[in-house]
Amino acid sequence: MMDCTAIAPEMSVFSLMFFLLLPVQVHMQTNPIFHAELPHSITALSGSCVQIPCTFDAPAIKLQYTEIIFGCWIKNHHAFLNPDSLVVLNGSTNIIKGFSHIEILGNLSQYECTSVFYDVMNNHTDDYYFRVEMNPVDWKYTYVKNPIYISVSDVPELPILTPTDLQEVKEETTVNLSCSAEAPCPKQPPTISWSNISESAHIKAQLQEKPDKTQSVFSYVTFKASYKDHKKNITCTATYPRNTPDASTVKSTVILRVLFSPKETHITIDPSDSVSAGTNVTLTCKSKASPNEMNYTWYKRGQKKELDFGEQLTFNVNRRSGGWYFCSAKNIHGMQISEGILLIVAESSSLIIGCVGGILAFLFILLLVTIFLRVQRVKASINRETDISDQGQEKHMHINSIFDNSAFATSEELEMPKDENEIHYGQIDFSNPQTKSVTVKASEQETIYAEVSGSGKD
Repeated sequence: MMDCTAIAPEMSVFSLMFFLLLPVQVHMQTNPIFHAELPHSITALSGSCVQIPCTFDAPAIKLQYTEIIFGCWIKNHHAFLNPDSLVVLNGSTNIIKGFSHIEILGNLSQYECTSVFYDVMNNHTDDYYFRVEMNPVDWKYTYVKNPIYISVSDVPELPILTPTDLQEVKEETTVNLSCSAEAPCPKQPPTISWSNISESAHIKAQLQEKPDKTQSVFSYVTFKASYKDHKKNITCTATYPRNTPDASTVKSTVILRVLFSPKETHITIDPSDSVSAGTNVTLTCKSKASPNEMNYTWYKRGQKKELDFGEQLTFNVNRRSGGWYFCSAKNIHGMQISEGILLIVAESSSLIIGCVGGILAFLFILLLVTIFLRVQRVKASINRETDISDQGQEKHMHINSIFDNSAFATSEELEMPKDENEIHYGQIDFSNPQTKSVTVKASEQETIYAEVSGSGKD
């Protein structure tokens, strides 16, 4: 049977310990832990700024009755008065240490504490703690459980290009790519450019907030895949402005693989010079395709059946080998037939050359005959013109002779140039119907004209 008195002291000790610990529990309940929402870490670019997204919680009753609220940032150690800590921003005194400028963008009365550190340098890499001070309620709190680690680098992070490994896309299908670049300083965001994309590509860029409240620039590109894009290195380049002489650029690349039917199918011939009968000739069918496993078929104009199969066609040339040759290339996505290539056998070409030479000789002879006939016609024309000229000269001389030996009577006797012989003209009178004789006296000869009579009546 148990002794109750024996346990009484034990009960007293337990009760004493309970009451001793009770004030500690009450004290812990009166000092709750508050939290700030910050990214665990952020990478900043030297010579630029860094924006720290920040929100916090605090006693609502304290915030309700406060008149002034200040924000502070502490580096390295959370203790406000610890010698190892450095208060880089003291909002109550507006003192900034170690930075050219620090700005709190958030509305502290709305539990927002987003801040921007300007002109960050490599020696700024460290842990940072946020602290709130309220007056006149005199409430101060450092969020020791939620530091942010700021890492400062001279080289920005590489942009993220997705999909990182493009699956094979079929020709004429739509390709969608996105490229994102961290924007630790949204006031100076990076710019994104693309290379080796189609000229018809559509590009859209925007600044977006990520789940941890940091920001990135996203660029989206859309275009239709062409066979010319196959195996292209599509590059996304992010350029960061800095307060330094040179901007920083970083790139990411992805290889585009396009599936397409044969393209640019054509034939090459070896030897490429004229081919004579009795020699071997090789025709090769070339084409671009993806996948490049292709079946080749050879044809000749005028023949219904295929000549052969395979990438190359080799044969010994004879007189009947001349003509037009074609090939087709086929893969799982389609087929294409090449343009024809003309094979001319040397003997046939000699015959053509002989015919052409004969025609040229005939034309040359015809030209000589034409020139000869034209010369003859010109000579005959010249002779005719000469005869006409001579006849005209004779007529002219004859007319001159007539005029030289003729004269006309108008009223009185007309004088003519004197010569050795003198000619006398008589006067004829028609008023009298009587007949008169007219005698013209010459030097040694006498000329008698016939009598002229006029009756004066009809």
